Amino acid sequence: MDRQKIFTTADRLTTYAIERQAGMERHLPPNTPPWAEQRRFWTDAILQGMARLEGLEPDHRLMEQYDQRLEDAHNCAAVETLPVNEQTALIHDLSRYVSALEATGDDRRRQIDVVGKLLGDMITHRSWGLTDNGLSSTREQVESTLLRMTAQMPIRFTRVLLGGERGPCESDFVSGSVTDADAVKATALYERVSQQYPEVTEWPSICTVYVGRGLDSAWGTTDASDFDLGIMREVGDRFLNLPGIRFVGGGELKIPAEELTQGPQMNLTM
Repeated sequence: MDRQKIFTTADRLTTYAIERQAGMERHLPPNTPPWAEQRRFWTDAILQGMARLEGLEPDHRLMEQYDQRLEDAHNCAAVETLPVNEQTALIHDLSRYVSALEATGDDRRRQIDVVGKLLGDMITHRSWGLTDNGLSSTREQVESTLLRMTAQMPIRFTRVLLGGERGPCESDFVSGSVTDADAVKATALYERVSQQYPEVTEWPSICTVYVGRGLDSAWGTTDASDFDLGIMREVGDRFLNLPGIRFVGGGELKIPAEELTQGPQMNLTM
């Protein structure tokens, strides 16, 4: 993508932001920046990423023009909108950008995630999300790319299942190799369910440890980051079926809820 193409993408992204500025915003989760600030961050990150991918220096004028056009739009009765063919062209360029990021072979997942967040924002906008512009398929592309790339990372993580057939039963992915009662009790999952179900006096637990990149053991891996776990949690157990994810050990525990105990060690084959 040459510099002129990046300018065209910047123009389309700016017009989209103007549309959103003039309309109703969706619910904002607590302790998060306003959508307008997030939209500006995503736009800036995408344009800088496109430039650097082509070996170009990011052009500060793009965001200066972005800010000026949004300010000018406050004083206009009519609002700029992108016709469907322009929406389609923008989304196609974002799709190509995601493909180019993956093709580098580097861990560009955070850059791809920014594109995914912007596409998620677009799909909540009526004139974009309900239009045949390729938005849905490009969102699916981003999700599958993030999952595929994460499964090829040299990470280790554990699926913790708490509960049994006759009571509450919930699971979660946690970082590293969780192998004893203390480690299970240190998870956010255990803290949440034990508070939610104080009547439970003993929690059966099944812990299964996995690694990525198709490795045969946890040797040389690193604990999965919060970013890794966030991607996994988006699809739940379906993540375990991806190429590259390998089971390397596991076992069962019974964890008394009334006191913190070391519990039996699991026999892991890592």
